Amino acid sequence: MPDSRSLNPPLIALTGASGFVGAHLRKTLHPQFRLRALTRSSSVIANHPSDAAMEWAQCDLYSLPKLTDALQGCDYGIYLVHSMAPSSRLMQGDFEDTDLLLADNFIRAAEAAGLKHVVYLSGLMPTTGEALSPHLQSRGEVEAVLRSRSVKVTVLRAGLIFGPGGSSFCMLVNLVRRLPVMLLPSWVGSTTHSIDVNNVCEAFELVLKKSAFAGGTYDLGGHEPMTYRELILATAAVLKKRVWAINIPFNLLRFSQHWVALFGGVPTTLVAPLQQSLRHNLRASENKLLDELKPNLVPFANSLLRSVDERGRPLPNPRRVTQKSDQRTIRQERRVRSVQRMLLPAGWDAPRVAAEYGSWLSNRFGGLLNVIRTDDGVLIFFIGRRLLKLLELTPTPLTRTNQRRRAFYISGGWLSRPVEPLGRFEFRLFPETKCLIASILGFSPALPWWIYAHTQALVHLWVMKAFGRHLARLAASNPET
Repeated sequence: MPDSRSLNPPLIALTGASGFVGAHLRKTLHPQFRLRALTRSSSVIANHPSDAAMEWAQCDLYSLPKLTDALQGCDYGIYLVHSMAPSSRLMQGDFEDTDLLLADNFIRAAEAAGLKHVVYLSGLMPTTGEALSPHLQSRGEVEAVLRSRSVKVTVLRAGLIFGPGGSSFCMLVNLVRRLPVMLLPSWVGSTTHSIDVNNVCEAFELVLKKSAFAGGTYDLGGHEPMTYRELILATAAVLKKRVWAINIPFNLLRFSQHWVALFGGVPTTLVAPLQQSLRHNLRASENKLLDELKPNLVPFANSLLRSVDERGRPLPNPRRVTQKSDQRTIRQERRVRSVQRMLLPAGWDAPRVAAEYGSWLSNRFGGLLNVIRTDDGVLIFFIGRRLLKLLELTPTPLTRTNQRRRAFYISGGWLSRPVEPLGRFEFRLFPETKCLIASILGFSPALPWWIYAHTQALVHLWVMKAFGRHLARLAASNPET
């Protein structure tokens, strides 16, 4: 009698499916599971035709309704999203705030769609209780947000992942190839624990297949732990490159991130948050999942050699084929995202924050700007006393009665271009961390781009920073008792 699981394998929603880890996971899981690969890129979908077991779906993870629809019918979810790469023509905000927002979207959608289990790829954490870098602190926040709902969540924590196309791996190999003499700052004395991407994929497979692993947190360590200096020298030895390594007694993080980006062949925006984490000693702790992986762990030299070509150059990122097309699309769409974290006054809900924003704007600009609220909750921003309608914000149906979210469609006004899908303005609360996220998502400005970028965009950022300071003063004047 055939196993019903083999006749109708579970359906997995895979975010980040076209990236480094996602591309390898597709190959590992495809024979045993049905996959629904989520991507925002139309170019990726055009280059990856769907079939009965591998379905591609274009989805904006910033849109909770669209994400919820995309997860319908799925049994499991894999969350590989890290928002350090730009996804709009203008992005205002820090990656950790965007990561918090996206993780909350995903787990809310997963709960609404009835997913049974979500697996998240996080980062190794130090065990000494020290203050975390923004990158690792963000990973920890995402873990907490994903576990804030009813869906069972398993967390896999990995350090540097070796494999074809991995950004951190490419950075390491390119530095060794291009710099015969290296000045090594003091952070190279920190310990790291690397692992092959195939072993990471095996870990995903195990936690999806074996219910005993579901809901846990597991460190993944494959190669022998090394300091970054040892890692550089070991890489040079395998690639048969001569490297002169000279230690200097300074961290030089700001300076070194530029030469790492230049010679490592990756953007500074990616290097900076990763490099800030290098001050930590990161080593995988023993656990039952790692015990199962040990017989198949790929050795360091093997892992390195199968991730480079015959000349020792790192093999390309799977996304390289579509990146230029995606960048053109982003530029042509002229969309804006602005994500700002603010302190949440004790006892406040989202409707109160939204109401305070409107009244604060009117008072702050002394009649020059007036915000009118209609009976059905629409906010209209006027110059003077209804002289010129700048923006119109219409409440979204799903958040009219939501105490932790208040979202509006940017539905009109002189400053907004009427294109579909409409941009959104939202306040979202995270009471557990005593913060809120104020965001503009997918806004399309009416002004010519170069004028917008140097006027309205800067004014908006200044206004949101000022409103954040206003909320901080209110929070301080009425602390939680």
